[in-house]
Amino acid sequence: MKIIDVFTTYIHYLIHPFKTHEAFINPDRVEGFVPQRLSPYESLTTSWVFVILNGIFRIVTLNFVILLMLDLISDTGFDYSSFLNIEEFPSLYFVVLSSVLDIIFYPLFGIFMIQFWEFIIKLFANLLNVSGDVSEKSQDIISVYFSSSILKIIPIFGAPMQSLASMILMYAGLRKQLNASPILSVCIILTPLVIMLGLASVIILLALLAL
Repeated sequence: MKIIDVFTTYIHYLIHPFKTHEAFINPDRVEGFVPQRLSPYESLTTSWVFVILNGIFRIVTLNFVILLMLDLISDTGFDYSSFLNIEEFPSLYFVVLSSVLDIIFYPLFGIFMIQFWEFIIKLFANLLNVSGDVSEKSQDIISVYFSSSILKIIPIFGAPMQSLASMILMYAGLRKQLNASPILSVCIILTPLVIMLGLASVIILLALLAL
C-alpha cells in the first residue's frame, strides 16, 4: 500500500468510523470509497508520525514564544538579564524533554495499548458470544481507534480533542463489531479507568494497613 493510501485510509477511519466498521463487516454493501484494512501496528506506526510532528511543533512554538517575549522586552529597553536567565528557564527544558520522551516511548506505549485492548475486547466478545473472527474484529477496532492521533498536530486543543475522538472511535467499533449496547460500550471504554481506580484503592488500603 502506498503512503498516500495509508494516510487517506487513516483519515477516513477518523471521519467515518461507523461506515468504516460497516465496510469491514459487510464490504459488498459499501458504495463509494472502501477503506483498506490496516493492522493495529500499521495504524500505530502512522500515529507515531503525528506524535513526532506534535513534538516538533511544541518545541518550535515554545522557542517562538520565548523569542517573541524577549524581543518585546528588549524593545522597552528593560534589562531583563538580572531577572530572567534563559539558560535556567525550566519550562523550555521540560517541554523539550517531555516531547522527546513522548516520541521515544510512544511505540512501546502503543504496543502495550494494543495488547491491553485486544485482551479486553476479546474478553467481552466471548461474554457476548460474538460470532465471526473475534481476533480480526478486535484488531479492526484498535486500528480505527489509533486514527485519533492525527488530532495531536492541532495546537493547544489537540490533546483533549484526541482523547475525546479516541473514545468515540472505540465506541463506534464496539457498537458495530461486537453489537454491544450503548451502555455496555461505555462501560468497556471506561475499563482502564476502573482498573486504575481499583489499583489505587488497593495501594491506599495497603498503605493504611501498614501504618
